[in-house]
Amino acid sequence: MRNGALLAALAIGAAAIAGCGGGGGASGYRPVNPDAAVFWDRQTTETAALLQDIVTAFNAQYDGMPIRVERAGGYEDIHRKVLASLRAGVVPALAVGYPNTTMEYVRADAVVALDEFIHDPAHGFTEADLADFYPATLEMNRYPQFGGRMYSFPFAKSVLMLYFNRAILRAAGIEAPPATWDEFLAQCRQVKEKTGKYAYAIDVDCSTFNGMMLSMGGEVYADGQTLYDSPAAVRAFRLYQTLAREGVAYQIAGGYDDDIALTQGAVAFTMRSSAASSGIADVMKDRMDEWGMARIPQDDPARPATVLYGPNFVLFKTTPEQQRAAWAFIKYFTSVENSARWTLDTGYLPVRKAAAAHPEVQRLWAEKPYRKVTFECLPFARPEPNAPGWHEVRDLVERALADVIAGRLDAEAAAARLKRDADTALQERK
Repeated sequence: MRNGALLAALAIGAAAIAGCGGGGGASGYRPVNPDAAVFWDRQTTETAALLQDIVTAFNAQYDGMPIRVERAGGYEDIHRKVLASLRAGVVPALAVGYPNTTMEYVRADAVVALDEFIHDPAHGFTEADLADFYPATLEMNRYPQFGGRMYSFPFAKSVLMLYFNRAILRAAGIEAPPATWDEFLAQCRQVKEKTGKYAYAIDVDCSTFNGMMLSMGGEVYADGQTLYDSPAAVRAFRLYQTLAREGVAYQIAGGYDDDIALTQGAVAFTMRSSAASSGIADVMKDRMDEWGMARIPQDDPARPATVLYGPNFVLFKTTPEQQRAAWAFIKYFTSVENSARWTLDTGYLPVRKAAAAHPEVQRLWAEKPYRKVTFECLPFARPEPNAPGWHEVRDLVERALADVIAGRLDAEAAAARLKRDADTALQERK
């Protein structure tokens, strides 16, 4: 269905959809703006401009309350802002959120369960529509702890990737990026020996560590407990420990210092979300042959795994009119046409199969093969846990990583402490 027809259909029969999703205002939350459905987001620069273009097109066609997008800082800033708003009883219509933060909003009875919207005969998705979404992008929005209901919907998706500087690898006598973790360590040592440069700029990040565990054949969470003392976790810690002790890698100060180092030819490798590719490509536009992306190294390349990133739409319990507008926008944004446009103009992945098959997306991948490499990781990308307390667990993982890199803990001690503290955090938040 074309967007105009879609919006016209959504605007018809508004009263029928007003009761969907748990009832607006039932929990006593008021909208931050009674005249517009406010959407708190974190997109910056080009992606922010594109999002605003899509919002503007939606508002021009939708016969109802307009959407107003507001940049509310980074994901942590938005999380804090939403929590403060919940305490004040005033919330936006929409906000971006990860599963671990959305969980907190659900517990506050502030979030609309989207199942009734999704399956509404007139205004939801057909079974064919739902089958067109990549399963992992939908499953990360389903919450087993709350009856398996969907409390969020896919927005911007990406995967953990290995970025490499071709010029440094060539100078070190390396023809291709590593396929396994053993090769990764060997190449890091070779880069240091042959060029004198650091091989890897480390962004201390929980998602990266989780991706390493998955790619080493492990799991992160099962049966209500973390697996941070598993062989895969210990091995990941040992790799960081070896890289730091041998002086072939270093921890960045913060921000995107690792990406900067990569584009300036100071390091051979970084690991980041595939969404970072658009920024790196902008910097390297006159030197595109000097960098590339590959899936992260694997223990068994025949059975790969990586982490699925990305925020989701979270719809809050405000008023029926705000909920109608917010849901209409979610459906509009995730249409095949807009999903393809979002993929074309950002570093994010298509959330729908038909968007991946779009002629313009196929043309992009033919012209820029590195963009297709990220898409090819989607079938084996795994979402992170959405257990209550996972927000605290992320901080504990990053503290343990920093201690290992600094030499304050060895791998085994870090794994044991992390397992104990992470499970305690989860137990306290049950």
